Amino acid sequence: MQLTLEILEKLALQHGDDIAIEDASTQVSYSELVTAVNALAVALQSKDPVPGSRVGLCAANSMEYIVSMLAILAAGKTLVPMNCHGTSEQMLQILMDTHPGTVLVDDIGDALVKSEDDLKIPFSQFPGLVLTYRDQKPAITS
Repeated sequence: MQLTLEILEKLALQHGDDIAIEDASTQVSYSELVTAVNALAVALQSKDPVPGSRVGLCAANSMEYIVSMLAILAAGKTLVPMNCHGTSEQMLQILMDTHPGTVLVDDIGDALVKSEDDLKIPFSQFPGLVLTYRDQKPAITS
């Protein structure tokens, strides 16, 4: 939803270089977070332009997981959470039940989700997507 992006942009204006999220090895500022969320949202809309379409997310908790959830919402998509501690059979059943147009995966999710590679966007592609789409904003969806 655009509300997600509006809130993030306001936070970035107010807090800019302050740390928004961090883990043991990385810190991301509010400005960097908005850039990453915008870029991934644009990438999701480019891959599947249908508003409200489903996007699976099969990954362990991480900074990329947070960015993914925010980007899915900012793109106007429907989040389909997938348990990265499940089995490949369970992941297949979720895919068959929900028919996502895209699935975002970390290394664990990539191994679990047995599907065509063009369905998946691995977290390892995020830096390239941010570079590609960093100056764009997702289309407004209703």
